[in-house]
Amino acid sequence: MSSQITATFTFDSWDEQEVLDVEGSRIVRTTFAKTFRGELHGSSRGEMVMAHALQGSAAYTGYERVEGTLAGRTGSFILRHNAVMADGAGSSEVVVMDWSGTGELSGLSGTANIDRQDDGGHTFSLDYDVAAPG
Repeated sequence: MSSQITATFTFDSWDEQEVLDVEGSRIVRTTFAKTFRGELHGSSRGEMVMAHALQGSAAYTGYERVEGTLAGRTGSFILRHNAVMADGAGSSEVVVMDWSGTGELSGLSGTANIDRQDDGGHTFSLDYDVAAPG
């Protein structure tokens, strides 16, 4: 049976290192840290590679290790991020790496959605399952 939680997060750090800048196209490597509050309470650190084009298109892929308490269960897990934005439309995929759960989050799998609010905040929603040990 699938469950769902909602949390908010803030960025504690965001550090971009330019890898390439040619004729308006840029590739940057970004490291970041977040704090989560709500049904997911904890922190994360991650790294992504982002590509930006002069006309505003962008894409990124990355990984993030989250450590904390998810709906009363304590442990950690890894999220894989993939996103593309072009011509004002975008798509993203955020997936729990189902082998990555530790502690009471061992066996965690799921998909997440991240929404940016008008005030600059972020909402994190996770549809998830935790497989029984076996």
